[in-house]
Amino acid sequence: MAESGVVIRNWRDPDPRIGHESAVIWSVLQRRTAESREPSDCLEQIGGFAHYALQGRKKSDYHQHAPEQYYYILSGEGEVLIDGERYPVREGSVAYFPPDTMHQLLNEQSDEWIEQLIITCSVERRGSKPQVVNWRDVTPAAGVHGAAVTWPLLQSVDEPESDAERPCLLGMHYIARQALVRGKAADLHNHDDKEQVYYILEGWGTMIAGDEVLQVAEGDTVYLPRNVFHQIINEDYDGWLSYLVIS
Repeated sequence: MAESGVVIRNWRDPDPRIGHESAVIWSVLQRRTAESREPSDCLEQIGGFAHYALQGRKKSDYHQHAPEQYYYILSGEGEVLIDGERYPVREGSVAYFPPDTMHQLLNEQSDEWIEQLIITCSVERRGSKPQVVNWRDVTPAAGVHGAAVTWPLLQSVDEPESDAERPCLLGMHYIARQALVRGKAADLHNHDDKEQVYYILEGWGTMIAGDEVLQVAEGDTVYLPRNVFHQIINEDYDGWLSYLVIS
């Protein structure tokens, strides 16, 4: 970890473990504590960031927990069971679970793996509702961050002028999908009120983070503490450089 506190880690770097009965889990970033010694123990408000894979013909356990949580589906398709109701999910879907909400991932009807991200945040309050949305169903916006096209997916219930179609987050600020065509860049900016995590979905590019210039590609996770100026650039990838921005 650099002096700026910026961390870059690919989900393939940590050793996996088995959890939720039959899922393979790679813990990418964790909450920082007084005993933390690893650079990946860096999160302050966000509680955890993990990569999760469930093989075909399997399901996770039906469970609940006190933190709020959401899944972002990276590949495959199946269903999530939320408080007894089934919702179809596929690549690009976000499934949000408020605190104490029963939920389960189902991949029983396919031979293919489902891969996803799991983002967690501890909260003390209650009062939100489950949400399931795919980025393709969201109206994109342009000009918010330079040349990036932005799909607002989930946003805080406290946002006074939410541009997300489903504000629901109780502790986190938002998750958005962004994309840059070749030769374009997002704006250089910082945030004094929130940490951020960038996750590269597709392509490769360059990220400026404080005094560092990072080469990023699919599967890379970049942690940005508060007040760190940052910018992401698609210099020569012919497709869309696509990524998630999580706060």
